[in-house]
Amino acid sequence: MKQAKQVPRWLKQLSLVKAELQGVRFPQTPEEGLRQCAELSALSLRLLQDKIKNRQGRADHRHAALRMQRLLARLSQADSRRISRWRRDCARSFQR
Repeated sequence: MKQAKQVPRWLKQLSLVKAELQGVRFPQTPEEGLRQCAELSALSLRLLQDKIKNRQGRADHRHAALRMQRLLARLSQADSRRISRWRRDCARSFQR
């Protein structure tokens, strides 16, 4: 007996995703998209710096900058590991 083909979860909820995306305004041009990306990046870095400074209390600026550098380095290493794992999994999954 053949097993019925299962519909992917994302396809079952496609109408929900479509409804959520109706309210999102996407950039009209590539330049606008890059500008928005740069603004979001600058904002997230500023929020991260503020959080580090608030946690340290009255620590000096150099110490806060060093902690920020270390945190960003750890995030970069984690992202590199994730990408290499993803590539390895893709190579394994899509081998012929």
